[in-house]
Amino acid sequence: MDQLQVRAKDGTRIVCWDFGGGGEPVLMLHGTGLHGRCWAAVARSLAEGFRPLALDMRGHGASGRSPDGSYAWELFAADTLAVADQLGLAGAPGLTAVGHSAGATALLLAEAARPGTFSRLWAWEPIVAIPEGALTARHSTVLAGSARRRRARFASLEEARAHFAGRGQFAEFSAASMEAFLEGAFVPTDDGGIRLACEPEDEARMYEAALTNNAWGLLGEVRCPTRVLGGGRSGGVPADDLAKVLSRLPAGELKVMAALGHFGPFAAPVEVAGDIASQAAATPT
Repeated sequence: MDQLQVRAKDGTRIVCWDFGGGGEPVLMLHGTGLHGRCWAAVARSLAEGFRPLALDMRGHGASGRSPDGSYAWELFAADTLAVADQLGLAGAPGLTAVGHSAGATALLLAEAARPGTFSRLWAWEPIVAIPEGALTARHSTVLAGSARRRRARFASLEEARAHFAGRGQFAEFSAASMEAFLEGAFVPTDDGGIRLACEPEDEARMYEAALTNNAWGLLGEVRCPTRVLGGGRSGGVPADDLAKVLSRLPAGELKVMAALGHFGPFAAPVEVAGDIASQAAATPT
């Protein structure tokens, strides 16, 4: 796995992980509070026929923090376009973009801002502020509050593993995805311990910015084939909201994986990789 670095328009360092493999590229984006290496188990399956890459969005993993503390989701979209441009991926025939949660929203915003960047999108439970939908100011406030209370410092990786494994969202993670999260989620501290690379305050601001993007109004500009997916056991994005997103996409299709939840890509990476591969192979470029 190679670490590639690009610079966002505002100078922020954005890291992209290249998992190797041959064939057409697949660019993967994570959700809030995670990082690109969480996709490692998915990437291992995809590498048999594709070239999987995954970026650490600003404020996450090995990427830099926003210099002004802003985490408007349009910045995530702009960073994605910077990665696609500087790595020579933008507009390449066969470029599939894969996103989970906020990462899926960033892809929708990026493609709407510059149609034709991606050949196709695979979007797991994108977070879209739908009028009268489930995403509300109260919901964002609750998530932001939880982020600010999150424990960020640990004496060792073993202590962090014991703290996170099986808790909250990580109850959905496979063992391989859990280890991938732990491997990329921390940076060393001066006292010999570790801390979360995604600062709790930064994560909270990301949740608070969820309502301010205009993904809902821009869905009609996303003209490439787009598969919108959700988990049948998810409490994150209701099926009704996914159907409303689909209704505004010119070339959308909806798929529900009944046994999975909001963190489905990290719960069943082999199954998810198979679905990504099938879409990439079936959709004309």
